[in-house]
Amino acid sequence: MISPDLTALEALEISIRAEIDSQNLYQELANKCNNDILKERFISLYKEEIKHQTILTQIHKELFPEVELKIPPSLISLEELKSKLNKPQGILEVLKFAIDKEKKSREFYLDAADLVQDISGKRMFRFLADMEYTHQMILNAELEMIEKYPLYFDQAIDYGLEQSFQKRK
Repeated sequence: MISPDLTALEALEISIRAEIDSQNLYQELANKCNNDILKERFISLYKEEIKHQTILTQIHKELFPEVELKIPPSLISLEELKSKLNKPQGILEVLKFAIDKEKKSREFYLDAADLVQDISGKRMFRFLADMEYTHQMILNAELEMIEKYPLYFDQAIDYGLEQSFQKRK
């Protein structure tokens, strides 16, 4: 729940920070991933977060042209994120963190949509909330795949074995 004392300016700055943090997260996941299909999924999420940041930054410029953008500090450092990814089971921990982050971002955007008065602001925050929910579902699906198939993150799936069984029939 958003604090009733939070200003529109602060909400925008927090939102921009969240998008930057998500970019860093997805870029690190893509860099660490050896499965090309999954890597592309992380890159796609990374690019979407860049678009969200661009939208929010443009709105900041339009609403507060005289105010310098002050982005709050990150909740997780890049070094801490890299450290988590290098641990055994680190990918599972990081994916769960990412899912929780997307869920919290969605809740924040829904709350922000309720607070803003103009219809375009409401639509923008609802759109962003829906996008974060989509990201959450994508990450849930990938987490499930990695839990079922632990090598899914670390290597491309080799279907050669399956094909050799089909030739024997």
